[in-house]
Amino acid sequence: MSKTYEKIADSLQELIVDMEATGGANLRQERVSVHIVPAKKYTGKDVKAIRRANGLTQSLLAAYLCVSKKTIEAWEANRNVPNGPSSRLLELLERRVVSVTA
Repeated sequence: MSKTYEKIADSLQELIVDMEATGGANLRQERVSVHIVPAKKYTGKDVKAIRRANGLTQSLLAAYLCVSKKTIEAWEANRNVPNGPSSRLLELLERRVVSVTA
């Protein structure tokens, strides 16, 4: 058998022994609550400001958001608006939680 298989089997055996000895006391589960707020709505002016504040070209922002450069142009010209994942990613850029490098 492979070393990886042996490591997994050993770990599982250790888990079984621990479970039998402690009744699972070492296997605590923690519940985490997350408050999800609606995605922010961005105007063309907002998109351009976020792009410029992060030193990005339209092409780089488009690559980061997985949209076309034409989409970025449409957003900045207020012909269309970002939504869904694009809005969330713009929010991360705006808050400086992430940065984009070429």
